[in-house]
Amino acid sequence: MDKITENEIKNMLKERKALYGYKQAKKALKSGKAEYIIIASEGIPKEEFKDYLEFEGNLKQLGIICGKPFGISVLTVLKEE
Repeated sequence: MDKITENEIKNMLKERKALYGYKQAKKALKSGKAEYIIIASEGIPKEEFKDYLEFEGNLKQLGIICGKPFGISVLTVLKEE
């Protein structure tokens, strides 16, 4: 598990498509479309995912970074198509 910063997340979102939420992350992993899984520090149980990046902020902060008016526990950055 590695850490990821706010600026790194913003740069990823400029270049790639993303999905928000636990269920979408699981589907993207299963289909092989996920490149990065980013989990907020107070998000879901992290044992569900083998490889992920941890954002040290809370889920409300992750939502703000993504430009959403709600908290995001899991952010999935998709592979380039």
